[in-house]
Order: sequence, then C-alpha cells, then structure tokens
Amino acid sequence: MNFKKIAVNFILMLGTFILCLLLGELLFPFFLSKIPLKLHGYVDRGLLALVQSSKKSVIPKNYNAIFGDSYAAGLGEWLNKEREKNSYFNPDYGPAHILHNKLGKDVVSFGSGGTGSIEGLVSLPIAQLEAINSYLAFNLDKPKQILAFFFEGNDIEDNLRDLDRFFKPKYDMSKVYEKEYFQEFLKNEITKNHPLTEKTENATIYKNLIFSKFLGRGIKNLFSSILSEENSHVKKWIILTEKEKLYQLDLNNVKPDLLADRNKLINIALVDNKKWVFNNRNMGAQTHISGEKIRLGTYVFEQSLMFMHQYFSNSNINIVYLPSTLSSYRLLTAEESGLKKFGGIRTDYNLRLLTIRQRSEFICNQIERIAKKNKFGFLDAGKYIRRKTKTEILHGSIDQDHFNKKGYTVLSEAIIDTFYSNDEQVDRGRCEYAF
Repeated sequence: MNFKKIAVNFILMLGTFILCLLLGELLFPFFLSKIPLKLHGYVDRGLLALVQSSKKSVIPKNYNAIFGDSYAAGLGEWLNKEREKNSYFNPDYGPAHILHNKLGKDVVSFGSGGTGSIEGLVSLPIAQLEAINSYLAFNLDKPKQILAFFFEGNDIEDNLRDLDRFFKPKYDMSKVYEKEYFQEFLKNEITKNHPLTEKTENATIYKNLIFSKFLGRGIKNLFSSILSEENSHVKKWIILTEKEKLYQLDLNNVKPDLLADRNKLINIALVDNKKWVFNNRNMGAQTHISGEKIRLGTYVFEQSLMFMHQYFSNSNINIVYLPSTLSSYRLLTAEESGLKKFGGIRTDYNLRLLTIRQRSEFICNQIERIAKKNKFGFLDAGKYIRRKTKTEILHGSIDQDHFNKKGYTVLSEAIIDTFYSNDEQVDRGRCEYAF
C-alpha cells in the first residue's frame, strides 16, 4: 500500500475543502438575501434581518423598519403557503415585502412571534442591530423610519407576562409607574441580557465563519431528519386546526353535533352577506383583563416606546394599531345570526359582543393618546380593515389570528396612505370603530 500517495491525496482533498470553505466565507455575505426560505433556519439568528428579500441588497440603505410581534414578522397562512410551494426561493410573504414593492424602499422586519413590547420594541431590534454590526462583513445603520406595531389581540397580555418574567423577580412592583426606575430596568435588565447581546460581547473568529456554521447546521439537520420519526404532535395539531377551520354557516342544514356544542358558535361574522363561523379560540380585545391591567400593559408599551425612541433618536417613529380578529368583523348577535331560535345559547351572548367592541375602542384610544402625547405618527388600521371585511375575509381560514395575503395588503396600503402619501385629505391618527 502506497501510504505516501494516500497522504498526498488526503492533503489535496483537505486543502480543496478548506479552500472551498474560505471561498464560501468570502462570497456568502453577498448572497444572504438570496438564501431560500427553507434554509433560513440555518443562518445565524442575529443575521435573519439581512436574509429578508424586502430590500435591494443585503445591507439596506435609508431603510424602513417594522418592530413588533408576529404581525410585524408576517406570520400567517400566506407564509405557510409559500413554505409549501416556494420554499426553495425567497418569496414575498408579509407587510415588509408589500411595502418594499409598492414604495420602492428598503424595508426590514425585526418582528418576532410571541413578543410583547419589551422584546418587540426594545431587546430584539437593538440586539439584532448590534449583533449584525458585530460581524466583520456587515455595517448596518439605524433605520430612517420605524413602524411600531401594536396588536390589540395579545400585546397587553404579553406585556403583563413579561413584567412577571423580567421585572418582578429583581425589581419593586410598587415603583413600576416611576418612569426613571422603569427605564433603568429596560437598560440594565433587558438590553444587556438578551442572548444575541451576550454573543456580540463574546465575539470570536468562529462567530464570523457564517458560511461554515450555515453548512454545519444544514448537515446536522439532514442527519436529524433521516434518524427522527415523524412528529405525532404536529399531526395532531393539523387535525385539530382542520376541525376548527373557518366555514360558512347554513342554518337550514345545521349538523346535530354542532348544535350540541353551542359554545363553538360564538363568533359568527357577516361577510359579503354570508354568515361565517370563526373558531372560539380567536383573539378578542383582551376582554378577560381588568381596566387596571390594561392601564399597566399600555404603560409598558409606552415606556418601551420611549426607550426605543431614545436609542433610535434619529428615526421617525409611527405607531400602527392592529385590531384583534374579532374586532375586525361585524359579529352578529344571537338574533341576527339566527341561533336564538335553537335555544341553549349562552345568556351573555350579546353582552360579550358589546364588550369586545367597547374594549377595542378603549385600548385603541389609549394607544392613540400615547402617540399624540409623544408626537409620534398614528394609524388605526382597524378602520381600514373593517371597511374591507364587509365583503372579504382578511384572516387565514385555519390560522385565524393572522392576516392572509389580502389582509396584509390592506394593512400595507393603509400604512402607505397614512404615512407615505402626500394627500392632505387622508384621515390620520384617529381611532374609529365602524363598519
């Protein structure tokens, strides 16, 4: 056996492999925004903003940023369908893409599902920006304009949850309304303890090998998918959501099992003169939370907004108020839906609908007050949404807590009309609950 020949071949192979990795490291940063949607999960978490295709190049210029939760991230059935059909491309799927296409401006979303104001407006955007700039290959300026999304459906509840998670363990709740005290909490506890911030402070040579890490995660996932069994929880979730899919109500052909469980018939909306049944898990306008808790939740939003404003001091800030699913449609009373004739419906059926509307108006007015008090732009997207839901469904048939493609289009057009239009007749900054 010729060991010398084997050694030479091994060295040549190793050298070729290392050369390919080095070439990949040099070229990969220029092609981040071309990475297929299917492979986004293999990219460093701190670089996900650069992977987005809602900009002309990897590093956006004079860009607009969207801060907030899953709506800011563009989650929903539009994204789910793109994952199924176009996952080997980097397709459009949310408001950032629509705004980019219609305005011709670079738009980047820093949004993330499940976040409240503390994470969505403070820790995630700041940590992502600083993480990007900690890489040798990138230098990202702060955004020219910020669209701060506030979702009526769960942002207040998320803010209360985050107080329990981050504030209560180390800080005095009796001082929560002391603004300077709360700002210190955001500075010392939130911005300095985010996982991305910790990685930024501990930068190494390995950190900058973004192509090698991308490749490694892909190979690891490939072997994991081969060895792992099909996830039964995913299958059960699909079956559950299919059962709660949006459907049209036909009172002339009501199934007995449906009438036997009338609690499932509490969200009936009139769209295009047809009655549609939304599932009973849909988010309303925080009707289960007390007025004092709402005050606390909106206070957290305001303080997060002020911290964000201080950090992004040269960015123009506009607040976009998003209605909950149930506040987006004209919900029918027991009499209007025709259910009353069957009997057995909950006694507070109509009162609940009235509470949803009143709570939606109350929260919107609170957020509008914050915007005007601090001289930020304000858009109540609800009035634009409700005009369209007279004739069209703007949420997913299964994922009813997020917009579908048409819903995100209506939202984006409302943003353009309010903040980017020169039309002085545009009605700006006023909450309006009407159909």
